[in-house]
Amino acid sequence: MSKLTVLQKVLCSTMVLASAVAPALALDYEAKPVNWVIKAPIRLVGGLTGAVVSAVGGSVDDGYHWGLKGTKHVAGKFGDEKGAGQIAAGVPIGGSTGLVLGGAYGVLDGGWHGFKTGWEKPFSRWSYMTMEEK
Repeated sequence: MSKLTVLQKVLCSTMVLASAVAPALALDYEAKPVNWVIKAPIRLVGGLTGAVVSAVGGSVDDGYHWGLKGTKHVAGKFGDEKGAGQIAAGVPIGGSTGLVLGGAYGVLDGGWHGFKTGWEKPFSRWSYMTMEEK
């Protein structure tokens, strides 16, 4: 019997979940087109992979931006948001807090964005990026 790696176990569990959930998603009181029923497992896997990848990207993106905002906010409270001394004092206080809170928010926001976009457009580049389409 071969040993499965963690990634293989996650992929196997995702496929089992997709095959178990897809018929439940297909059940509805109104008749669904056959095309939708066939695409449901693909969309589910696309949404789940988009959520995982975008959660990582979202935490980095939001953590960075919230850290900058926190630094500027605290430096502004110290008198001058562009002053070198105020920025140096604002980094450990506002920057680190913004980094942690922004990273936590980015996991949720990026994960939701990745799942939603991955469901609509499975395995597209937009389901793996946290920036909005313009």
